[in-house]
Amino acid sequence: AVVPLAVFLEAHAATFQEELEALLADGRFHGLYWGGEVSLTQFAPRLDDWQMLSLVKNRQRVSRVCEHTPKSCELLASRAELMGCAVGDAGAAFARLEARSGLRPHFWNSPRLGFHLGLRTPPGARMVVGGEEVTWEEGRATIFDDTYVHSVLHEGDEPRLLLIGWFCHPCDLRGSGGVPPERPERLCPALAAA
Repeated sequence: AVVPLAVFLEAHAATFQEELEALLADGRFHGLYWGGEVSLTQFAPRLDDWQMLSLVKNRQRVSRVCEHTPKSCELLASRAELMGCAVGDAGAAFARLEARSGLRPHFWNSPRLGFHLGLRTPPGARMVVGGEEVTWEEGRATIFDDTYVHSVLHEGDEPRLLLIGWFCHPCDLRGSGGVPPERPERLCPALAAA
C-alpha cells in the first residue's frame, strides 16, 4: 500500500539530507546531541554509537534543533500524522549509527508505525523487523510496524544516516487525534467501510 507520509518524505529527502549534512560538517550535530536529550543509548553497544537528534516530538517542534534545521522542521510540522499523534514519542529525528555497530532488539507497545528515510546509506547496514530483513536506500522511505521486534546490524565502514520517526497507526484513531490517512480505504479497509 502507498503510505502518504512516505511519499512526502521521499519528495523532500534532499532538503532533509542537506540540513543534516550541514549539521555534521561543522560539528553542530554532535553539540546539539550531547547538549540536549541523550536518549535510547541502551540499544547500542557503546554510548555514542547511536545518536538521535529530535526535530519534532510529542506534537511539538524541538526549538533548539529547529533553529538549525528550519526547512526540515517546517516540513515535518506540516504533517498531521506526526503533529496530531498523541501516542508517546511520536515525531521525527535525524539518526546516526556508527559503522561496525548495531541496535539491540527492541519494540514499542503502542499502535504506531515507524519510518526510516535513507539519507546516507553505506553498504553493510541492515535491519530485521519481525523476522524480515530490510536495507535502506538513499531517498527512499521504509515504513514498518514498531510493535514488531526489530534490530539493526551495521557491518560497514561509514556511519549510516537516516531521518527516522514514529506516527500513529492509521487504522487506530484512538491516539491519532482523529487523523486518518488521505486514502483510508487502501490502508485500513475497516475504516473505509465505517
